[in-house]
Amino acid sequence: MPIIIGSVCALLLFAALGASIYTRPFMPPSVAQKHMEHWLIEGARHVAGEVRLRHIRNLEPFYLKRDYQPIWLDSYQLRPEALELLQLLRETAVDDWRQYGYSLETLEREMLRLSNIPEQATAIEVLLSDAFITYAQQALNNELLPDTGEADHPTMKKVVATGSQRINDEQVIELLHEALRQNRLPDLINSLSPQHTGYRALRVELERYRNLDRSSRWAALPHDLTLKAGDRHRDVPYLRWLLDQTGDLPAGALAWLIGDNKSNNQPANEWPAKNTKVDLNEAKFLFDGPLRDAVKSFQARNKLETTGALNEKTMQHLNIPPYQTAQRIALNMKRWRHLPSDLGERHIMVNMADFSMQLVKGGKAELEMKVIIGNLKRRTPVMTDIVRIIEIAPTWTVPPRIASSYLLPKLKRNPDYLNQKGFDVLTWKNGAPVHVSAEGINWKRYSSRHLPYTFVQRPGKLNALGTVKFLFPNDQSIYLHDTSQPQLFDLDKRALSSGCVRVEKPRLLAEMLLKGQDGWHRGQIDQAIDHNRTSRIRLKNPLPVHLMYWTTWVDESGKLQIRDDVYHRDLIAGAAAQASL
Repeated sequence: MPIIIGSVCALLLFAALGASIYTRPFMPPSVAQKHMEHWLIEGARHVAGEVRLRHIRNLEPFYLKRDYQPIWLDSYQLRPEALELLQLLRETAVDDWRQYGYSLETLEREMLRLSNIPEQATAIEVLLSDAFITYAQQALNNELLPDTGEADHPTMKKVVATGSQRINDEQVIELLHEALRQNRLPDLINSLSPQHTGYRALRVELERYRNLDRSSRWAALPHDLTLKAGDRHRDVPYLRWLLDQTGDLPAGALAWLIGDNKSNNQPANEWPAKNTKVDLNEAKFLFDGPLRDAVKSFQARNKLETTGALNEKTMQHLNIPPYQTAQRIALNMKRWRHLPSDLGERHIMVNMADFSMQLVKGGKAELEMKVIIGNLKRRTPVMTDIVRIIEIAPTWTVPPRIASSYLLPKLKRNPDYLNQKGFDVLTWKNGAPVHVSAEGINWKRYSSRHLPYTFVQRPGKLNALGTVKFLFPNDQSIYLHDTSQPQLFDLDKRALSSGCVRVEKPRLLAEMLLKGQDGWHRGQIDQAIDHNRTSRIRLKNPLPVHLMYWTTWVDESGKLQIRDDVYHRDLIAGAAAQASL
C-alpha cells in the first residue's frame, strides 16, 4: 500500500509540474493597479527609466476609470491589438521622415525583456497607450500625409487639420473608451491606417527589407563588377543569396546547389571571406541561367534594361542599402493615406513616378497607357477627385501663370506667335469677354504682374490639349488631356508638362468612358474631332480619378516595383542620396 500511495503522489507531483510549465503567469488586478498608479503618478516623468509621458494629463484619468487595469496586456503577454499597434508604429517611424514621438526604441528594448515582472510589464502598457494617442492624433489630423504643401500649383485646400478642426487628446481618449466599451479596439486600430491591398502588400516588402538589414549580412558589391551568364567569380554566391533575399531568384534555384555542397564545409548560401583562395571551378561560383533570370527580374523591377548581366547601372541599384529601400517603402505606404477607403469599382489610377495610367474595373486594369506629367518646376500634385466632364475638340484657355511665365516672353520675341498657333485674345468689359486684335498690341509694355488679356487656343491639330480633355473639379487647373506632341511618349522620362497629365490614348479612353451614353460611339467622337466641333459631355457615370506618386509598389504578380524619384519627394534621411540614381 505505501508503494501505491507513493506512486500516486509522484504522478500527481509530475502532473502539477507539467501543468505549471504550460500555465501562463497571472498578474492580479491589485498588482496591476499598484504598478500602473506608480507609472501614471510618481513615475510619469521617467517610465522605463527614461521616457516622459506626453499625454499623462489624459492617461491618468483614463486608467482611473478602468481601476488602472491594462488594455494592451493580458497579464504578462501582449494582446493581438498591441502587436498590431506596434506593427503600425514601426512601419510609420522607419522612414525617419519626421520625429514621431512614439518612444519606439524604449518600447522595443522593453519588449525584448518582457517577463513576469509587474513593474516592467506595466511600463510597456503605459508606453503603448501614450504612443497610441500620439499616433492616432497624427493619423486623424492628416499629419502622416507626404507630398503636401508644395507651391507649384497654389491651392486653397488645407490638408493638415488646424485650430478647432484638430483632434485632441480628449477626443482620442473618448474614441478609445468607446472602442473598449463595444469590444471593438481592433476596429479602431485598423481605422487609423489604410486597409487597401496595395498597402498590405507593401507591409510584407517592408518586413523583407527590414529583415535583410537586421541580418547584418548585406554588403555592397564592387561597384565596377561586371558579370554575365557563363562567367565565374568569387562574389557569385553572395549575389545569388542577395537576389534570393530580394525575391528575384526563381523558386528552387538553390536546391541543386545545396545538394551539391552537402559534403562541402561551406554551405551554398555562404560565400568566401575576402583574401581567401577559392576554387572557381566549384559549381557555386558559376553565373548560371537561374542567376541570369534573377538579375533580369531585378532589372525589370527597377525599370532597367533587362540584359541579365551585371553592369554599372544594375550595380548602382543592387548596392542601395536595404534600410534605405525600407525607408522608401515606408514613405510610399503613407501615400496610400491620400486615397479614400473605396477607390471606386471603376476608376482611373495615375502613377506619376511610373509615367503610367490605368483604367481599373473590379480591381483589374481594362486599359493601360503612358502619361506625361508636370515638369520639375510645375510638378503634378497628388490628388483624388471625380471625372465628370469630357470635352472633345477642346479649346484651351491658358492659365494666367502659364500666360505670364511662358506665353508672354514668346510674344515679346515673336508677336505673330498667337496667329501661328491659333490663339484668340480676349479682354473683359462689364464682366463679359470681348475679342480683340493682337496686331495692335505692344507686348513689351506688359509684364508678368500686369497682363490684362486672356488667351484661348482654338481646337485643331495645334491645340496644346490635343483632341480630348477629361475634367474633374479642383482649384489648381489640373486635368487629363491629349497632346499635340505625341512623339514625346517615346521618351522614358516624361516629366514635361506644366502640371496637367497628358494621356497616350485619349480617344480610346473617351470611347470607354462614354460607352453606351447618348450615342457617343468611336465614330461620332472621331467625327467631332475631325471637324473641330467642340463638344462638352457630362458623364452619366462619373468615376474617381487618383493622381498618385508611388516610387515603390507591389504589382499584380506580387513583385515589388521601384522607380526613380523624379520629383525628389523621397528625400528622407538616408534615402536621399539614392532616391533617384
